[in-house]
Amino acid sequence: MDEKAIERLQNKTPEEAIIERIAEDFNLAPFLARMQFNQMQRYFETYLGLKRDVGQLTYLAVSGKTPPGRSIPESERIPVVLTLHHPDDLEAAREGVGALRRQKLQRITQEAREQGALLTQEDLSCLLCSSLSTIRRDIALLRAQDVLTPTRGQIKDIGRGVSHKGWIVRDRLAGYTFTQIKQRRKHSISSIKRYCQDFERVVRLYHQGLDAPSIRSATGLSEALIGEYLTLFSEAGSENQRIQQIVSTPHPATEQPAEIKKGGLLR
Repeated sequence: MDEKAIERLQNKTPEEAIIERIAEDFNLAPFLARMQFNQMQRYFETYLGLKRDVGQLTYLAVSGKTPPGRSIPESERIPVVLTLHHPDDLEAAREGVGALRRQKLQRITQEAREQGALLTQEDLSCLLCSSLSTIRRDIALLRAQDVLTPTRGQIKDIGRGVSHKGWIVRDRLAGYTFTQIKQRRKHSISSIKRYCQDFERVVRLYHQGLDAPSIRSATGLSEALIGEYLTLFSEAGSENQRIQQIVSTPHPATEQPAEIKKGGLLR
């Protein structure tokens, strides 16, 4: 997709339309209108608890608890919210329709799994308006690049495996920059930084002597994710440069003695 087409799409979002209306209605400069929009968006999210954003839909998918071998009609299905369009998709569109489709595929399979469901290849074919053969080729290509695509077939065949957060942390420990990880994993920079910061909090608290339940209480992260992060910490070893930086440079939120933080929530 050419650059002019990308720019036109970027300017057609509901957010940009609302910002333009705010600027016109209240005679505000564009940057002030954007600040006003961002503030109101935070108010809506905080006080009205909006669960679904623009570009998302609710889809019935097979529960991740359903055992393998059970037919779809016999399987428990649960509603999940999937993001079929995200502003980051416009970056992938620069690389072509195939790259855009694979980014969407990766994202929605991960979103479904995080909500307790697993999408099938047939689900992906329907959601992405592509043939089954195209979906299979995309999944094979992503897996060859060590990109997680947790479909129902994959998870039920090989078990839980490493989550997308784990892959991102593993890349960081291997020395990749945030920009390089974004290119590899098709996640936003803000999400990548958040996952890495969570990993650092877990490692620092563990290094101070807290066990997994205490770390869960202190951070609000699930014990499953904490266990995965501690496994990555162990696998990386004390000689890893990133690990050395984490344990030798305490963050203000975790530099107090461990016993003070038990029962607290660290952000």
